[in-house]
Amino acid sequence: MSIGGLTAGDSRSAHELPISVPGHGMKMFDSAWMRQLQLVVVALLVCGLAQAQDASEPPASGWEPVTGAENLRAFMSGRTLILQEGKDSQRRGEYRADGTGTLMAWGGEFERRWEVRGDDQVCVTGVRLSGCYRVERNITDPTWYRVTDVETGEVSELSEADSGEATVVSGSGPADQNRGGAAAPSADELAAQLANPANPIMKIGNNFDFAVFDGDLPDAGDQSAFRYVFLTVFPFKLENGNSVVVRPGIPVMFNEPVPDGLGDYTEEGVDLADTAFDLLYTGTSDTGMIWGYGVAGTLPTATNDRLGKDLWGLGPEIMLGVAKKWGVVGGVLSHQWDIGGSGEGSINSTSLNYFYSFPMGGGWQFAAAPAITYNHDAAGGNKLNLPLGIGISKTTVLAGRPWTFQLQYWNHIERPDAFAAEHTIRLSILPVVSAPWNQSR
Repeated sequence: MSIGGLTAGDSRSAHELPISVPGHGMKMFDSAWMRQLQLVVVALLVCGLAQAQDASEPPASGWEPVTGAENLRAFMSGRTLILQEGKDSQRRGEYRADGTGTLMAWGGEFERRWEVRGDDQVCVTGVRLSGCYRVERNITDPTWYRVTDVETGEVSELSEADSGEATVVSGSGPADQNRGGAAAPSADELAAQLANPANPIMKIGNNFDFAVFDGDLPDAGDQSAFRYVFLTVFPFKLENGNSVVVRPGIPVMFNEPVPDGLGDYTEEGVDLADTAFDLLYTGTSDTGMIWGYGVAGTLPTATNDRLGKDLWGLGPEIMLGVAKKWGVVGGVLSHQWDIGGSGEGSINSTSLNYFYSFPMGGGWQFAAAPAITYNHDAAGGNKLNLPLGIGISKTTVLAGRPWTFQLQYWNHIERPDAFAAEHTIRLSILPVVSAPWNQSR
């Protein structure tokens, strides 16, 4: 996507409005005076419509190229480009005189650099992104600019305010929204930001799991389950650049097999299971180190006693990882104990949710995020559940909104002996939304 990508509004036309004078046989005004009054009213209406005309409509006039290195540097230095698509999708690129810039979109920040090439081009680069533009100024209104993407030929128009901000108000034809540019991140950039759990980007997690079971219990290998897990990230960006992140995971069981203790199984669902959550203070250092610390917990939200423990759980959590151009690798380690509830069991478990993501270009990533668990109170060989996960994901921009689609496979190479999932397939659909409480950060 180049600078633009919006469609200009339709032009408006003024229509004469009929004017009627009430009363029959009134002598107050003669016909000549009435015609003069009608002309004055129509003239006032036309002038009012002209003044109220949408300011986002460009003046109808010619354009002159902005050329020369000094003129182009003056155009970009201190320039702020704003691309607005809907109430919750403002993208803002701020470009400094030293050739650097920052693009802010969807809660993330994307590095930019710019330079003047030749006598007539401004080029903007980012991570796996590069684009050059020619600039024209409107002859009649010098606050209007037209920018042409050299590679694609796409034309966008900018309306400049007194503050130096320039709003992208129109674009010619459909744009490749995944390409990115001076006022929008590319699909590759979005994928990299979304892979880092410390970034303050809000995404709605829709996870669909299909699991096949195995174990020592009779007919364990014949059992399967289908689940939906609503796992949404709620980020709260702080003034120091770090974030507080809340991540509730609400599972819905559709057909969960539960051993009945008599050599058979009951199929439970549709029901809620217990809700897991974590609360982290987190950030990413200048060297790319991902860090975070906080608490993890369990809420007894199960609507079926066979799908929950009826216990409250809480414990410490830490996150460590690294984010580089080659990818993201890390893990979230937590331990929970039961702190209350009416259930007869216990919570005494350790979890390591490891994650990795390696870019393949075009928004594609080799990525997975399974969780290893160890139940300290379980008997014998029923303590450890160790899945090895592989997966692939695709981040794309649809109608101006980023989406991530991911497919993972987990092979539980170590699992509780009695009864546990042996294979799990997870399909994730994650739309990105703006967190309104972070708009001013």
